Amino acid sequence: MRFAAVALLLVLGACSSGSGEPDAKASSSAPAADPDVAPTTPAPTGTPVPEALSRFRCDPDGSGTFTASGVVANSTKKAVTFQVTVYVGEPSAAAQPATTKQVPKVAGDGSAEFEIDKIPAPAGGGTCHVQVITTP
Repeated sequence: MRFAAVALLLVLGACSSGSGEPDAKASSSAPAADPDVAPTTPAPTGTPVPEALSRFRCDPDGSGTFTASGVVANSTKKAVTFQVTVYVGEPSAAAQPATTKQVPKVAGDGSAEFEIDKIPAPAGGGTCHVQVITTP
């Protein structure tokens, strides 16, 4: 279990994004539905695809939590489900509270927007870290 937590943190750290300049929203598609958003600290159970993520934003929402959004793009020919996990804080060997969202059935050569609300954050805020995988 400790190995899984360290592996998750390493992957999330490699895929992290700060709160730089906002990206322009060029897509007109609606955000994906929220039925599979849940606070969690999952072990990665799919194929990492950090290159599938674009226009990632992660900002404090004023209530002690963060909101993240972005676009995932499927570069394969068949539909896939993406799992996006975001946490706020500093990398640590200990498990971190994170929020995961499933973005189901993104068509081949297609893309989908997502939004994750109420991501837990430490009292002083912190840096957002994101992991994107495709699930079997």
